[in-house]
Amino acid sequence: MSEQKNVLVICQTAAGQMYLGVLLKRIWYKSILAKTVEEGIHYAGENPFSLIVFDADMPDRDRDQAISLLRSEPSVKDIPLVVFLTSEKGKSSESLLARGCSAVITKPLDMSLVYSILARLSGQERQVPRVPTRIRVEIEEKTPEKYLTCINISEGGMYLRTIDALPEKGTLRLKFILPRDTAEIQTTSEVIRTESLGTRIETEPGMALRFVDISEENRSRIRNFVQWELTGDLDWKATI
Repeated sequence: MSEQKNVLVICQTAAGQMYLGVLLKRIWYKSILAKTVEEGIHYAGENPFSLIVFDADMPDRDRDQAISLLRSEPSVKDIPLVVFLTSEKGKSSESLLARGCSAVITKPLDMSLVYSILARLSGQERQVPRVPTRIRVEIEEKTPEKYLTCINISEGGMYLRTIDALPEKGTLRLKFILPRDTAEIQTTSEVIRTESLGTRIETEPGMALRFVDISEENRSRIRNFVQWELTGDLDWKATI
């Protein structure tokens, strides 16, 4: 697994700090939390950051001053700045981007969008979030095991636990049902990576699959499942 990227999180409320800290940890980022921009700049002198996440739900004047300081202070001005903002409050995305923000993401947060933007700005290869799970998957082809267990899933693919992995670039037709769902998903997948037993202690033996033939409806259902797994137990109500 790749090394966690350090993210400076600036949020004026304790609830927002906790929400963002937990959320970023779940998508494999290490958060340093600050209540003010000045506090964040102080931390930047002690830690290398790949990103700055700024909760900008505050009066317009305070937001403008904070962004101006973040884009002018030498220690942080070149770090990508991602702004989280409730859509009905504050200025437009175009205005914030013109002031030097790298991206503006509106609440409530779409985790697929959040993940892809943070990945692009921090140089991560993976573009969609995945979550651990346990799903029974039926294999239509004649393979040593008719049923395998999916141990993590994203809208782009899944990882199946097995000691009899197929060669890379092999294809499998799959059937499975998501937790808390009733409709069956069918898809064709391609093997893109295999892990043998004992190769790495932290990785279960198996094969990583990429979905190559899946309906947009089913992809959306997987995306919603991932969103729920990441945020369903969290509650963040922005306040000014």
